[in-house]
Amino acid sequence: MMTCFRHRKGALQRQNGFVSRRVILVIIIVSTLLVALITAGLSMNAAPPTAVAKTPLNIPTLIDSRSHDGPIDIEIREGEHEFYPGVKTKTSGYNAEYLGPTIKMYNGESTDIQFTNNLDEPTNIHGHGLHVVGKIDGGPQNKILPGETWRVTIPVRQQASTNWYHPHLKGSTAQQVHSGLAGFYLIEDEHSQSLGLPNTYGIDDIPLVVQDRTFVDGKMTPYPTNNMPEDLREDTLVVNGTINPYAMVPQSFVRLRLLNGSNARSYEFYLEGEQPFYKIATEGGLLEAPVEITSLKIAPGERNDIVVDMSIAKSQRVLAKLLPQSYNGFNAVLIPFSQSQSVLELRVDNALEALASELPKQLNTITPYLEKDVEVERVFELDDMSINGQQMDMKIINHESKLGQLEKWTINSGRHPFHMHGTSFLILSMNGNPPAPEDQGWKDTIYPNGTAEILLKFDYEATEQWPYMYHCHILEHEDMGMMGQFTVK
Repeated sequence: MMTCFRHRKGALQRQNGFVSRRVILVIIIVSTLLVALITAGLSMNAAPPTAVAKTPLNIPTLIDSRSHDGPIDIEIREGEHEFYPGVKTKTSGYNAEYLGPTIKMYNGESTDIQFTNNLDEPTNIHGHGLHVVGKIDGGPQNKILPGETWRVTIPVRQQASTNWYHPHLKGSTAQQVHSGLAGFYLIEDEHSQSLGLPNTYGIDDIPLVVQDRTFVDGKMTPYPTNNMPEDLREDTLVVNGTINPYAMVPQSFVRLRLLNGSNARSYEFYLEGEQPFYKIATEGGLLEAPVEITSLKIAPGERNDIVVDMSIAKSQRVLAKLLPQSYNGFNAVLIPFSQSQSVLELRVDNALEALASELPKQLNTITPYLEKDVEVERVFELDDMSINGQQMDMKIINHESKLGQLEKWTINSGRHPFHMHGTSFLILSMNGNPPAPEDQGWKDTIYPNGTAEILLKFDYEATEQWPYMYHCHILEHEDMGMMGQFTVK
């Protein structure tokens, strides 16, 4: 029954037996907040980030395209991985039981790769962050059937950056990534190599794919394929397939290439004691200069390179807060109470040669796009598992972009990270404000937290048969059709 009011002596009086809607709303809000804070506090007490790290960090095998003889062969296969000693979990990987090798490529060169599908189901490979034509981008149109081999030549024409490869088959992306199918593409160029940055793989240049998983008696809980969740957020951090790991590093600067490879979880990374560190790169390349920060939020699909100064400490722990479903607006007050877990403990090994001892003041030159040069503007509304009120139809091309044309995209999104294929963009504004210094670099994934304006253009073709995609990078939402497709001609 609706609350009724009647006017008496200039005031609105409630009839007997009724309660104000406003009072009810306040009670609900306060109760929700208290429950959330208590729950967060209990979670934090249940899994404090203080346990001694006992497991060496797994470093993915490096395949350097310059030194590799012939095409790089990647077997997509099922396996068994021990997250906890002596307990095996059924998983998938690329040339491994879980995850895959790091493939290093070089700007101006081409890399031949052969992906053979030895799973019992179709899959595909998306080069997340690569600037390539739609035919080899690896969208859902590209399917590798069981027993088939996909042979691809990747012409690398972009600056040094941290990228990754993973499945992108509509309806099964979330499950396949969850099983372990993900790996790094690292791109190098002469400029990056000349800067003196930490770049000795696995020693002072360490790739970290951060994911969340649930375990029962040491065994990873399989993906709930019979009842797909709206978005899967789990309770234990897994880093390169390792739980609470440590890494031995030199007493110098150490570079961590952070990739949020989770299905849906966002994180806030920081150092124990809130010590400062330096952000040096976004998804598409180096920033113009290192930016000193004390915390860094990363949504699914985003990558950020940070540098930690290990010359001033014998050990340092990288921690992460497991952020709530949406960390803007009302939920922002929950962030300080979010559960924290250890990502990686860095331990100095004096037997290792100290390598990078300083950071250059200038890292890159980024020529900004100018809003006055924009030729086309587009708006993307992300809501209710749809974009602009539509779910993806493989038969429909949602728009056509032109080669070399500067576009402005306005992205309105509350809790959905937005990723687009085929190029990198620059942020023009975030909720009406200029981007923070640490976000003024090339990107391909963004968490708008409201409204973001980005500037971009495309240099490679995407046809009706092999279009580019834009989509929410919560993998369950992507599987549910929160995607669109477009051509570039």
